[in-house]
Amino acid sequence: MFLLQMSGVPGAGKSTVAAHVVAKYGAVAVDYDVIKSAVLDAGFDLGASTKAAYEVMYAMAGHLLAQGRDVVMDSPCGWQRIVDKGTAIAAEQGAVYRYVECQVHDLKQLDERLRQRPRLRTHRPSLDQPPADAGNEPVDGETVFRAWMEKVHRPADNYLQLNMDRPLADVLPEVDAYLNQ
Repeated sequence: MFLLQMSGVPGAGKSTVAAHVVAKYGAVAVDYDVIKSAVLDAGFDLGASTKAAYEVMYAMAGHLLAQGRDVVMDSPCGWQRIVDKGTAIAAEQGAVYRYVECQVHDLKQLDERLRQRPRLRTHRPSLDQPPADAGNEPVDGETVFRAWMEKVHRPADNYLQLNMDRPLADVLPEVDAYLNQ
């Protein structure tokens, strides 16, 4: 049994990799953006919705692992607490903790992905535009995303970094090899 923590900036391919893991391994994806969008819809303010969404994600992950299910936590990983909490949940439930970081270096490709994907309330419409709840003022997306890429937290060892500038056909076998080790 495993708990897979996805990591990476918005549009990097976390949900795409998570969908592959769900389809191939029968895992259950717990998607932070789905939870946070629902929490915002329930009337929580932006700050409270972030905390609430992570707590729901952790509770769901632990609950599903307790049922013997493999779990994918699909969220950015911008705080060390996310790694620590995921590691602890896996250990409590006797699961192996895995961590996959999706990296995109081509910001034009990233912007195109953001513009083309089906959008939840928490999703950015583009590199330069934050989600509506964060304000509609355009930002310097390149600066924001480069800083975001630098603040990713990962475990000290045994993690997989994926270059998502490549075709999925090249990336997904690396995910499978990592999960099967």
